[in-house]
Amino acid sequence: MQLVEQYMRLCAGRPNETIGHPLDISLAEVASILFCTLRNATLTLKKMQSQGWVVWQPGRGRGNRSVLTCLLVPEDLIMSVAKELVQKGEIRAARDMIDEYGGNLPVLGEKFSRWMNSQFGHRVKREKGSKGRVDTLRLFYSRPFAGLDPIHILLRSESHMVKQLFDSLVQFDPVTRRIEPAIAFYWESSEEGKQWTFYLRKGVLFHHGRPLVADDVRFSFLRLMEHSYKHRWLAASIESITVKDEYVITISLHMPDELFLQALSKEYMAIVPADYVLEMGEQFAQMPVGTGPFRVVRNDDSMLVLEAFTPYFGGRPFLDRIEIWCVPGMAAEAQAADESLLSVTALDDHRDTSFLAWSDVGRLEDCFQYVSMNGAKNGPLSHREFRSLVVAIICGQNLRQELQGTREHAVIWGKTDSFQEPKKVPGSQEFVRIFKESGYQGEALSLYTYPDSDHIEDAQWIQKTCKAYGIAIEIRYASPEELASPSLLQEADFVVDSANVDERAELSLREFLHAGALSISHHLDPHGKEEIAYWMNRLSCARTAQDRQACVDSIMYTLAACSTFVPLYSNRVEMLAHPRLSGVSLDAYGWIDFRRIFVRD
Repeated sequence: MQLVEQYMRLCAGRPNETIGHPLDISLAEVASILFCTLRNATLTLKKMQSQGWVVWQPGRGRGNRSVLTCLLVPEDLIMSVAKELVQKGEIRAARDMIDEYGGNLPVLGEKFSRWMNSQFGHRVKREKGSKGRVDTLRLFYSRPFAGLDPIHILLRSESHMVKQLFDSLVQFDPVTRRIEPAIAFYWESSEEGKQWTFYLRKGVLFHHGRPLVADDVRFSFLRLMEHSYKHRWLAASIESITVKDEYVITISLHMPDELFLQALSKEYMAIVPADYVLEMGEQFAQMPVGTGPFRVVRNDDSMLVLEAFTPYFGGRPFLDRIEIWCVPGMAAEAQAADESLLSVTALDDHRDTSFLAWSDVGRLEDCFQYVSMNGAKNGPLSHREFRSLVVAIICGQNLRQELQGTREHAVIWGKTDSFQEPKKVPGSQEFVRIFKESGYQGEALSLYTYPDSDHIEDAQWIQKTCKAYGIAIEIRYASPEELASPSLLQEADFVVDSANVDERAELSLREFLHAGALSISHHLDPHGKEEIAYWMNRLSCARTAQDRQACVDSIMYTLAACSTFVPLYSNRVEMLAHPRLSGVSLDAYGWIDFRRIFVRD
């Protein structure tokens, strides 16, 4: 803000003068300090005086000096203005101001961060009129939610938000592990399992007010099949979609698929309004409309704001409003104020004793971090023995012990990350032989990953560990969208990424192996791809849990034999919740289901 900059110039122009001490100064001197005309200097001083920043007493008569008193320490002024901007919702502008002046005022960033931490948690506002009590949950996140289109989302944070905004045809209950009604209240299939008919609820409303009909379901599925290479795998078994009437739709499959209903329950297959999507175009991702328990009322680089959707067919949530402020670089360990009822943070043994009354809520993510090797690309990694050598060098247990943090051993589809039997690193003669037979001559192999702190640490550890054995790795950072590009994945030698895994274990395995936005589908060598395809087809036809587990075991054995990827770890996610906050639990992705939260007074 220009006025703040001008105040800073006034203070800097008289560095030896004390704040609050009257200073004799002419208007011409003020204009010189501010690099402006006498008229603009007068207007500026009047603005500062109206804000309560200065006291300006212009001299009366020829030769009489004016008196200027600066009332605020520059650091306090910047904090005050930044707070005002935050309260107006202009968080990006407040961050920019703190960043601009933080270099010369070292404690400014720390003070702003502490104040920001005090703003998060649960707030109750009692308004006059019909609204009455308004419950707001305020959280912070490191980046804006620029894309919330179900067919294009990539990050787990985006997936979580989509679940709050949209509904699928059916839903998966992670507790009972059963498919439950959602937009469709009833369905039936033909005897051979190739034709499915769904009956839709009447009166389901989109956030923009129009009732949902069968044409929206057909539009949503065709849109995913035609425009989403990332999640097209979900609809691979669909042959045709027929609308019988406004509330009845039939889906025909190429072949029976035991995981079909689970696929329909994924957030990527959420139902969207055809008219609104076509009207908004690319802007739909910024301001999406669904049928979910919350609707978007604001989404920009300062915050994402959701409000409860009162006509929600599944029952209105208790929370009225959710604000997720975009605060990059904010300290992970938020200091909760007394009135805060929620703090999403990593816990440790040194937390403030005032937190002891709070509930510790935590779980190990089902998702896991891994490094994949491109066995489909011409070069040394196409040689299976060379990949096996890298598997022996890169050990998830060693990485966890050295890097520590929230990294813990991963459980991958019922197997610990040691399902790939630890291999002894061969001697120097074997290295020479394998290097020679694979054609490796010391050239740098590319490793792609995200520029997030944990991915950076993992990549640098892999680089350092491989270098000790004569394998050079060049780290290249890419955005999530870039790293989801098939052309980049096919070009990369290594990729450090994370796999999305939830309670739908077999479907998560299908996603890991077939999603076009993940590396494994591009990195398997031809023989491994053929073996995996065989067992995945068997898995789709398996009717019993025992048969499905046998297929999963065979797939895991094949992956281990291919030496295509190395599991590294899963993260432990924990948070503190106030005793009065109920319905708080973490899902498989480490997020809170907002619709279940309520506050006991």
